[in-house]
Amino acid sequence: MKQTLKAAFWISWYTFLEALRSRLLLGIFVLLIPLAASAWMLDFYQIGFQVKLVKDIGLSLMSLFGLLIVIFMSLEQIMPDLEKRSIYFLLTRCQDRRAYLIGRFAGVVSTLALFHGLMGFVLMLLLRWHDGAWFWEIPLGSLLLLLKQSVVVAIILMLAIVTTRIVVMSSAVLFYVLGHSQDIARMLLQRKQIPALNWLLEGITLLIPDFGLYEMRLTVIHDLPIHLGALGFLTFYTAMACMLYLTFGSWLLTRRDL
Repeated sequence: MKQTLKAAFWISWYTFLEALRSRLLLGIFVLLIPLAASAWMLDFYQIGFQVKLVKDIGLSLMSLFGLLIVIFMSLEQIMPDLEKRSIYFLLTRCQDRRAYLIGRFAGVVSTLALFHGLMGFVLMLLLRWHDGAWFWEIPLGSLLLLLKQSVVVAIILMLAIVTTRIVVMSSAVLFYVLGHSQDIARMLLQRKQIPALNWLLEGITLLIPDFGLYEMRLTVIHDLPIHLGALGFLTFYTAMACMLYLTFGSWLLTRRDL
């Protein structure tokens, strides 16, 4: 177990360093500069510096570009190793396919944590500079985005083991859309009052995460308190979901003929 964790740590560290050297991450940070400056221009033209509006823009940008990091980085973790056969070298060092998958996952999530941490800090400084107050709900909003996108990373890594890029991207989008539509589906089924469909939906929720639980953007924007119990539940829910997909992905990887 100790050897597995050690191998997973070094693989995650290597993945994190790869991400720092990649042009994708640098390009996203560069692209965010004019977009953040456009929010500051609201005050320059005397439209009025709307704190809630800037929060909404900032969280939307973190969500959008965070998803870009998730998709492109996750696709570049396992598939190139399988295609170029470089996975042989890694497996001769760690000798545990579970450690390989966990390390890749941890490396992508660490990159996401860096991105959301820096973006949340910049947004807090921007509002502090102009409004003279610290908005501590912004780090909580960044944390919620990180938790949700971590689940997406686990899903993509699991799918990348057994299928092609196009299928992985299409399936990931399907997971994402269905995960955000579960509340709507429940309301529609309650009106129909068909028990069999309700049971089917509950069965689907065991396989597809409920991303609607993470949608607390309005709470962050309007300075409403986020209960620590709810945050703790979402952290536990994320850990269990990631563990489920990574466990199944590890099982698929151990049975794949490399």
